Amino acid sequence: KSWALRQKLIALCLRYPEIRCLLIRRSYPELKSNHIASFLREYGSFVSYRESEKKLSVRGGGSIDLGYCSCDRDSLRYQGQEYDIIAIDEATQLSEYQFSIFLACLRGVGACPRRIYLTCNPGGIGHAWVKRLFIDRIYRPGERGEDYDFIPARVFDNRVLTEADPAYVERLTALPERL
Repeated sequence: KSWALRQKLIALCLRYPEIRCLLIRRSYPELKSNHIASFLREYGSFVSYRESEKKLSVRGGGSIDLGYCSCDRDSLRYQGQEYDIIAIDEATQLSEYQFSIFLACLRGVGACPRRIYLTCNPGGIGHAWVKRLFIDRIYRPGERGEDYDFIPARVFDNRVLTEADPAYVERLTALPERL
């Protein structure tokens, strides 16, 4: 899921050179190990990363701000910001309040699309709101069903992983049922 998210962001940056994206994880160490290193490894000199700004620039394309949100206070740093695309990796680790702050940042006046992409696993503080929107499809005033699509990803969809580490599936099945 994380790999697909990176691919989508790079593709959008190439298609819309003026696009402004935001990629969020719960913590900066997670962001760094799961995405920054991977962006640099996968795209090499095609991307440049400025640690001081936590910004990834795509050569000839748009940019991806890299952020984190471990608590409600962190989400307030994004209040008033404007992004064309927001990608939240492991969205069920965020509260619905934090998600609402990011939704308010999804705006702009350019020709770029406005979308928010979420990846997640069941469980976590945000499990209930993600399930409400994407599985139960229960919407509150101001939420529109056509804005939400659920694309399931199962372990066998990732053939590269299951072929490289066949024991991974066995380790997953050994987990407690709720996990």
